[in-house]
Amino acid sequence: MSKKFFAAVFLFVLLSAVTASGEVVGRFTMVNVSEQAATDQMKFTGTIDIETYVGVDPSTVTIKFYDSLTTLLLALSKGEIDSITVPRPVGRYILENNYGDFNIKGFNWWIKAKSSTLNFGFINEEIAKKFNEVIKAMKQDGTLPALEEKYIENFGTITAETFENFDDAETITVAVTGDIPPIDYVDASGNPAGFNVAVLKEIGKRLHVNIKTIQVDTGARIAALTSGRADAIFWMRGTIYSKPEQTATEMPDKAIILSEPYYLWSEQYFICKRKK
Repeated sequence: MSKKFFAAVFLFVLLSAVTASGEVVGRFTMVNVSEQAATDQMKFTGTIDIETYVGVDPSTVTIKFYDSLTTLLLALSKGEIDSITVPRPVGRYILENNYGDFNIKGFNWWIKAKSSTLNFGFINEEIAKKFNEVIKAMKQDGTLPALEEKYIENFGTITAETFENFDDAETITVAVTGDIPPIDYVDASGNPAGFNVAVLKEIGKRLHVNIKTIQVDTGARIAALTSGRADAIFWMRGTIYSKPEQTATEMPDKAIILSEPYYLWSEQYFICKRKK
């Protein structure tokens, strides 16, 4: 056989080995962002010092999306992916609650300033306007920071709470996922609990409306909104940066209205690995 043939075979084997040595990282499905775009974004931002702090070369990373925390952790436990990257509060929750047979491999501090936002998503402009007014008021009077401190920074055992019921009042249905505990948490009985309930309960009280929640997968948030199943979705990820490539930002359709941010977090990702 020709030298060219053997050279081609050698090159194929070499490229296969390089691919095999890469890190397949699972993360939540993002709205209107492809796995390739998320992979490119990880390489763009990760080159700062993710390799130093986490031990993962960002140039070898491939992102794979999962629609819920359950499927994300299942894929990790089955070895379908090498690690997962989740927001810092979720990593803390996994670590402190022994949420599976995992080790925390590390976390990166490549952006120390709070740069990502959590926002409600709406289609109805009137509902969006009402929520925005209340969110701004809750920030100004210290209610939101107090809820954040209690339910996110110092979370303990999270127990389900009930919403207040107002006779003859409007009902607003909000889609929650339970996928980013302790921020958006749903207990084993399917009841929302923790920060999501606390925030929605306060909003309902101030607007004098009844709040109803439905649980959906992370990947089904927009469908719940556009199909009319929900009037609002509890969280979508935004950014305070002017350049979207600087952080992993979801890109909603123009029809989706993002609320005033109600929570900011820094881009610190825990990398969870299966125990060997």
